[in-house]
Amino acid sequence: MLLNLAWTLLAGASVSPAASEPWQFTDERMIVASDTMVVTFVGESVRVKGEMRTAQVNLHLPKPDKYGASSFAINTEVDCTRKLLREVASIAARSDGGVVYLPREAGDNDFKPVRKDSFAVVIQEHLCGIKREDDRKGGIYLYTSSDIAARSVFALLALGIENEAAGQLASKRYSEPDEITAALDEQKVPADKRAAVIKAIDAQIEPEAKPPPPIIPLASAVASGHVGKYTHSEMELASGLWLKADGTFQYFLTVGSLDEKANGRWTAQGSRVVLENDPVPVPPTITTGSGGRDPASKLRLKVTIPSGKGVPGVDLVVGFDTGNPLEGYAQSDGWTLPADEKREPRWVMFSMSSYGLRSARFPINARTANALTYILTPNDIGVVNFAKVNVIADGNGLTVIREGQSMRYEKQGK
Repeated sequence: MLLNLAWTLLAGASVSPAASEPWQFTDERMIVASDTMVVTFVGESVRVKGEMRTAQVNLHLPKPDKYGASSFAINTEVDCTRKLLREVASIAARSDGGVVYLPREAGDNDFKPVRKDSFAVVIQEHLCGIKREDDRKGGIYLYTSSDIAARSVFALLALGIENEAAGQLASKRYSEPDEITAALDEQKVPADKRAAVIKAIDAQIEPEAKPPPPIIPLASAVASGHVGKYTHSEMELASGLWLKADGTFQYFLTVGSLDEKANGRWTAQGSRVVLENDPVPVPPTITTGSGGRDPASKLRLKVTIPSGKGVPGVDLVVGFDTGNPLEGYAQSDGWTLPADEKREPRWVMFSMSSYGLRSARFPINARTANALTYILTPNDIGVVNFAKVNVIADGNGLTVIREGQSMRYEKQGK
């Protein structure tokens, strides 16, 4: 039986085929954090009927067992009066996401006594302590998936962090550096272990919350005198360019709904600063998609991302058999040719000037297909390619010249 897995490590145990409905990992609580197993349960799955309890329990192992299984989702039923427990249904999963089907034996789904020295008794006592379905469910509430939390627990315990502290540290997601520091302080993590602990919970830390790696000065960068953080701001616009001492740079700009970024290497050539993207960004593209018939309109055009979701704010130009082209823009639900337009459409071209996107001219034959979809592949949309951007430095800052426009950046902390 899987719930005796703590001491049998699946010797003689088995797992049923995957259920038709996906397991739901919400309102999840951790009730065991050990170096051999992490046990969680889904609080909202608990059902109370007299002295009977049912719940979804999840088990995680520090490494795959002999069957290749590393985690288990089990529908569990507990008889609190007789102190018996059984699994109703179960799924075993590999670390790569595959499902393991283990052989079953007669009686695997029967109620069985729970050994006092097993982890299963923790599950039994915890569930039997819940008297009503609306009771507080207890345990350590998880703000991340139990799989990620379990991996962190095993790594933390290997560092010598106590069980309760490991469970608490592994239960959260961290989006601010201060949240990490506060959690380390709360769990009384020694200073000499903090770097290793942060590495152990890396999967729970958002990129913006991770401390930057130490910058190793590059002699030529320092000698140029241009190392520093430069900013530009005006109404509804903010931008920054950081020339680091290690010869790398970071750039950002935000204005309205437009966000730009870039990073790479920089060198100085006299008063000119040369920025090279690393890696070189791949620009977005628009290609033809599916075509069909729409009896409700003469022509309907839609731009979507590969998943099929509509893209708003895409400019378009439609050409006709006679006269001047018609300009417009597609929203998330597309664009429809005005009903009073009598000319025959012949081609369409799309653009998003903010992102430097301009498509090819796509032919249209509305007699064959008048409901047309085009696919926007984002690639590195929003990443600025500095290959054709000039940056001029002087004693007080930088002037960035891009597409005929210049923007002045002031050096901070002079």
